[in-house]
Amino acid sequence: MATETYYQSKIIKAMIADGGTAVTGTLKTGEADIQGGMPMVYFHDGKCDDITILRNIVVEVKTPDNYKRVMRAIKEVDGLYEIVDPVPLKKHEPLQIHKINNVRQRGGLGIIAHSYAQVKEYLDAH
Repeated sequence: MATETYYQSKIIKAMIADGGTAVTGTLKTGEADIQGGMPMVYFHDGKCDDITILRNIVVEVKTPDNYKRVMRAIKEVDGLYEIVDPVPLKKHEPLQIHKINNVRQRGGLGIIAHSYAQVKEYLDAH
């Protein structure tokens, strides 16, 4: 069975291949596993400028089984994760969810995922 580190590595490699930046490492409790930036085309007054910016993204990586467990405990409401059943969550996960919501509230991107396909789908939608 693949570990969370395996999924982190795959997501980081894909983010970098798509022109982004990404790092992982020893972070504070509750911080997302991956911190990075993804290129986004800049639109101003409805026009596409030839400027590409890196938009802040955090990814909390879970194994597929842990992803399913966490997603059963939360739902997305108005662009933020809301805990609907705290029982399945581990002690540190409510803090992770809170910090992802903080990033989203400040205009960054934040997601819980186990694959780059999920990250890419989220990026494309935002």
